[in-house]
Amino acid sequence: GVEIIQPVKKPKGKELSRQDKEYNKKVSAIRVRIEHVIGSAKVMRILKDECRLRANNFVENIFSICMALHNLRIKINPWNYHN
Repeated sequence: GVEIIQPVKKPKGKELSRQDKEYNKKVSAIRVRIEHVIGSAKVMRILKDECRLRANNFVENIFSICMALHNLRIKINPWNYHN
């Protein structure tokens, strides 16, 4: 399943609590990690180009394969956020 998490918004005229700030920091770290995964996936040309094939679940299968390749690449060469 998919779970959507959002940062806590600052109330008008008030400050966020320490707990809310810590929560927002965790949400931000998750967001950055997800953006890195999406950026990594975008180097795979098949995900950049328009897909004209409409076979059963073709696009979903290609995306799953690309994510599996991404995961394999991470196992072989762990994350390096400086690249």
